[in-house]
Amino acid sequence: IQNLWKQQETKPLPDVTQIIANAKKDKQHFTNKIILQTIILVLTLPCLVWIGNIIDFKKTSSYIGLTLMFCCVFVFSAIRLYQIIRLKKLDVTEEPQVNLKKLEQYYSFQKLVSTKITAAYFIVMNIAFGLYFIEVMAPMSTLLKTIVLIVYVAWMLFAFFYLGKKQKAKEYARIQRLIDTIKEMENNFHLSLYCNCNQ
Repeated sequence: IQNLWKQQETKPLPDVTQIIANAKKDKQHFTNKIILQTIILVLTLPCLVWIGNIIDFKKTSSYIGLTLMFCCVFVFSAIRLYQIIRLKKLDVTEEPQVNLKKLEQYYSFQKLVSTKITAAYFIVMNIAFGLYFIEVMAPMSTLLKTIVLIVYVAWMLFAFFYLGKKQKAKEYARIQRLIDTIKEMENNFHLSLYCNCNQ
């Protein structure tokens, strides 16, 4: 028993500096992904305004559709920006317990974004496209309309149920990795205190 105790005492603790470096790297990688998504969304806004100004639509439904698209993209961009701000405020060198609480709160919010908010975004955007297509597709033949609609619906379903699910899993995994890293830091902190007390 004494030998086992000595082995536990002499066992080196994981390098905290390396753990913090990994946590910072994961956090930055995750933040960069959201920043890129936000930039793409924000750049879409002037494009929608330009389409509404450059094309003389005859039907009100087209302008309603574009307005809904603009509102959807604007709101989702604001949500993504809020996520970026929260991530930027997260300091992995803070007390692990405080960090863990912040990350778990962020994880809960991310779940809300990835489920209910994304579903609402998907529904409203498709309604917007439907209103926009009323006029845009009017001159098309029945065959062309059918082809366009099949391609559009297929892409939307693929994007929502496959790409969206894949992206959601990646985001969850990144946040969980950060949480696990902070938990590791907290465990090492308590372990170091225990070792110091028994020296």
